[in-house]
Amino acid sequence: MQFLELLIAGLTIGMMLGVLGGGGAIFTAPLLIYGFGLSPLVATTVSLVVVLMASVSGLIGHHRARAIRWREGVIFGVLGTAAAVAGSLLAGQVPERFLTGGFAILLLVAAVAMARPPSLADGADHRRHPMVVVLAALGVGLVTGFFGVGGGFVIVPALVLALGFGMREAAATGLLVIAINSLAALAVRGPEYLDWSIALPMAVGAAAGAAIGAVIAPRVSKEHLRKAFAALMVAAAVFIGVQTGIA
Repeated sequence: MQFLELLIAGLTIGMMLGVLGGGGAIFTAPLLIYGFGLSPLVATTVSLVVVLMASVSGLIGHHRARAIRWREGVIFGVLGTAAAVAGSLLAGQVPERFLTGGFAILLLVAAVAMARPPSLADGADHRRHPMVVVLAALGVGLVTGFFGVGGGFVIVPALVLALGFGMREAAATGLLVIAINSLAALAVRGPEYLDWSIALPMAVGAAAGAAIGAVIAPRVSKEHLRKAFAALMVAAAVFIGVQTGIA
């Protein structure tokens, strides 16, 4: 029964990641903590595996659609790897309550970013700010390493605003950045925090969901989906806040 539940959870998260280029993975660690009883450190490490598998799977569909800007994505991802490593090391040094409480704050930030994504016109006015790109890449890497999430809710707006990407290109290229940062963070965490009996079925589901999401992405209303997802993030943030005593 648990295997099936993990598979379905991964499928749902992967589809969200494939369609929007980010966002769905932010629920992975809280779900593992409160739904499956994992410790925050183990949950965030398992989450990195799920995020990595889903991102790589989603990239295949987007590559076929020629929506990925490989050069810019690799540069953005590599810039964030040092911060991803630092975030992973820091996660092992903080109290678990701080880690879960931080998730509540992160969910609220993500909800705001998800509810009102930047438009293509917004990006056209901010294409020549390299420091914005560097700071965004470092911030995304830090969030990925510390919380075990992809950071797509930061990556997509950054690619649109700083590099003038269209929303479809930003969502597709964001998956490449997420994959690079997740791999760097996983290399630091080590196998002692990884439970493969949990990670494998969820990662398989996420990979399948991301592949499906990449195919259906051009056909769905991203605007309605983003707003509904943002509302869900707020609800999850309140729940986590109550559970950790910060709300």
